[in-house]
Amino acid sequence: FCMQIPYMQLLCEELFQSDQQETFLIKECLNNKYTHNTCKKVFCHPWQRCVGGSCICKLPYQCPKNVTLVCSTNGRTFQNYCQLKAYECQHPQEKFLSKAKCTLSEKFEVSLDDADSQSEGLIQVKLVNHTEKLFICNNEWSMNEANVVCRHLGYKKGAKHHNKKFEVPESALTSSKCLHTTCRGLETSLAECTLIERRNINNNKDFASVVCHNEDRECLTNEFQCVNEKCIPLHETCNGINDCGDLSDELCCKECNNSFHCNSDLCIPNKYLCNREVDCLAGEDESRAQEKEDISTSSMDGERKTLKTLLPQLKCGVTNHPVTRRKRIIGGNTAKKVTTKVT
Repeated sequence: FCMQIPYMQLLCEELFQSDQQETFLIKECLNNKYTHNTCKKVFCHPWQRCVGGSCICKLPYQCPKNVTLVCSTNGRTFQNYCQLKAYECQHPQEKFLSKAKCTLSEKFEVSLDDADSQSEGLIQVKLVNHTEKLFICNNEWSMNEANVVCRHLGYKKGAKHHNKKFEVPESALTSSKCLHTTCRGLETSLAECTLIERRNINNNKDFASVVCHNEDRECLTNEFQCVNEKCIPLHETCNGINDCGDLSDELCCKECNNSFHCNSDLCIPNKYLCNREVDCLAGEDESRAQEKEDISTSSMDGERKTLKTLLPQLKCGVTNHPVTRRKRIIGGNTAKKVTTKVT
């Protein structure tokens, strides 16, 4: 029947793809509503600790010391990236702006170029200490980056679509550069991602766009309901990309599509394999004999990796001795030896 009617062929293929992808999901696991803050499934960030199976924020003083000074959007300088992120947990308006000590002139701006809507359009970015706004290059653009852009703009659940076509304005056609952007997908500010200026060869008209998630609805039969109640296509689950924004589409997978399957049933991007950072809980993503070169150029992704190396390491079979506070008496006079005579 599908092959007899041309327009039905595409619909049948999509339904078959969704049915096949649904078999990748473990329904019993989904009932637990795991997210990126479930340390039974993933490692906590360096500014978090695992308590009762959940990642909760540390206090800033519990972070490693002596890394790199960073500046927040409110103009406050923190001793390192971990301290800023730990502070952000309690004060969500205090987000990362740039590395190094704050200066008065620093500003980072993200906007959508669409006069008809505030929640969708082509993305423009004004980097710190730059005067020109740049559009984002479309190559390697995914829901990981789109979710971060929308989260940066105040849409807590991230993006709805990342590939909608918009009319390209004249300013984009004449621009000689665009920004190549790479995110892990859990950043709260686009400034935390890798942003590299690249030449816009031959005035390429293909720029990244986004449609932010601004309303909840009931999911369709061929859609997956994320833990944050966002709806995504079933065929976009278990593919190593954080489409949900809370990672719930990648945490209960018996198989993975074009990505790596961890023993904990987590799907991670193939590019995370052998990158000198353990992403699977058992470390199987770093167990291969050949180790590829770490090519990450992200300022804060590199900082995040450095912070992880400074944290206390737990090794199986070795007793973990927690640091405890001991009371001490400070000051006073030196006690004299007292002798007593027995009569």
